[in-house]
Amino acid sequence: MNKRSKQEWIESAVVLKRERFEVAGALFDCVDDALLSQQEVIQKVDVYLHPKTKEETVNVDTTE
Repeated sequence: MNKRSKQEWIESAVVLKRERFEVAGALFDCVDDALLSQQEVIQKVDVYLHPKTKEETVNVDTTE
Protein backbone atom coordinates (compact mmCIF):
# COMPACT_ATOMS: atom_id res chain seq x y z
CA MET A 1 0.00 0.00 0.00
CA ASN A 2 1.36 3.38 -0.99
CA LYS A 3 1.17 5.71 2.02
CA ARG A 4 2.43 9.27 2.03
CA SER A 5 2.62 12.13 4.48
CA LYS A 6 0.18 15.03 4.45
CA GLN A 7 2.72 17.31 2.75
CA GLU A 8 3.55 14.70 0.12
CA TRP A 9 -0.14 14.33 -0.76
CA ILE A 10 -0.56 18.10 -1.03
CA GLU A 11 2.47 18.35 -3.32
CA SER A 12 1.22 15.47 -5.49
CA ALA A 13 -2.39 16.65 -5.75
CA VAL A 14 -2.24 16.28 -9.53
CA VAL A 15 -2.14 12.48 -9.03
CA LEU A 16 -5.63 12.80 -7.54
CA LYS A 17 -6.70 15.21 -10.29
CA ARG A 18 -7.22 17.91 -7.67
CA GLU A 19 -5.77 21.29 -6.81
CA ARG A 20 -3.25 21.53 -3.99
CA PHE A 21 -5.55 23.77 -1.94
CA GLU A 22 -8.35 21.17 -2.18
CA VAL A 23 -6.11 18.44 -0.78
CA ALA A 24 -4.74 20.78 1.88
CA GLY A 25 -8.25 21.71 2.98
CA ALA A 26 -9.33 18.08 3.13
CA LEU A 27 -6.30 17.12 5.23
CA PHE A 28 -6.29 20.14 7.56
CA ASP A 29 -7.20 18.03 10.61
CA CYS A 30 -4.53 15.37 10.00
CA VAL A 31 -1.24 15.54 11.87
CA ASP A 32 1.71 16.40 9.65
CA ASP A 33 3.57 13.12 10.10
CA ALA A 34 0.57 10.81 9.66
CA LEU A 35 0.88 8.39 6.77
CA LEU A 36 -2.24 8.28 4.61
CA SER A 37 -3.21 5.92 1.83
CA GLN A 38 -4.52 7.19 -1.48
CA GLN A 39 -7.98 5.82 -0.68
CA GLU A 40 -8.06 7.70 2.64
CA VAL A 41 -7.08 10.94 0.93
CA ILE A 42 -9.64 10.49 -1.86
CA GLN A 43 -12.37 9.91 0.73
CA LYS A 44 -11.36 13.00 2.74
CA VAL A 45 -11.23 15.17 -0.40
CA ASP A 46 -14.67 13.92 -1.47
CA VAL A 47 -16.17 14.74 1.94
CA TYR A 48 -14.43 18.14 1.92
CA LEU A 49 -15.71 19.06 -1.55
CA HIS A 50 -19.21 17.61 -1.11
CA PRO A 51 -20.27 18.10 2.52
CA LYS A 52 -23.72 16.89 3.52
CA THR A 53 -26.06 19.71 4.40
CA LYS A 54 -28.74 19.47 7.07
CA GLU A 55 -31.42 19.17 4.39
CA GLU A 56 -29.73 16.09 2.94
CA THR A 57 -29.52 14.33 6.29
CA VAL A 58 -33.07 15.02 7.52
CA ASN A 59 -35.49 12.14 7.07
CA VAL A 60 -38.29 13.03 4.65
CA ASP A 61 -40.87 11.63 7.08
CA THR A 62 -39.98 14.10 9.85
CA THR A 63 -42.06 17.19 10.53
CA GLU A 64 -39.11 19.57 10.86
